Amino acid sequence: MSRLKISFKIGLLIAVVAAISLAQSTSEYDSHEINAIAAKLKCNCGCNQNMACNMQPGCPVCKAAKIRMYNMRTSGKTDDEIVDSFVAERPDARVIPPGYMGVVGPYIALAAGLGLVLLVIRKYMNKPAPVLPDADPAVLAQIEKDLDKLD
Repeated sequence: MSRLKISFKIGLLIAVVAAISLAQSTSEYDSHEINAIAAKLKCNCGCNQNMACNMQPGCPVCKAAKIRMYNMRTSGKTDDEIVDSFVAERPDARVIPPGYMGVVGPYIALAAGLGLVLLVIRKYMNKPAPVLPDADPAVLAQIEKDLDKLD
């Protein structure tokens, strides 16, 4: 009898875990295809991110826009048509990714700065030490005498 109860409990646990895992699947409006379209558009809630953002608990502006994108996609519109319809409503909605220099520029500046630092270090490492003139023995004797007075 106890083996039957244990196997029933294990079966019930497996069924509950399976139901929970199915309930956690993403919705249609949060799919990869919709997020690819949403990544091309800026959110207008003030977060300064694209609409593919994954803010918690969720941006209501992005969610409404993704639902609208999903409905447009199921009605047969292409990705470009969907983006163009959002841009027609708000001209500043399109996300413009950084160009080639926007990505590589900081690394070039870092390399140039490192090169400049190395050149300065190299210049001062090869520079001979300055030659000090010989001190006057009378001045040295006066300094010694003054130091003895301090003790």
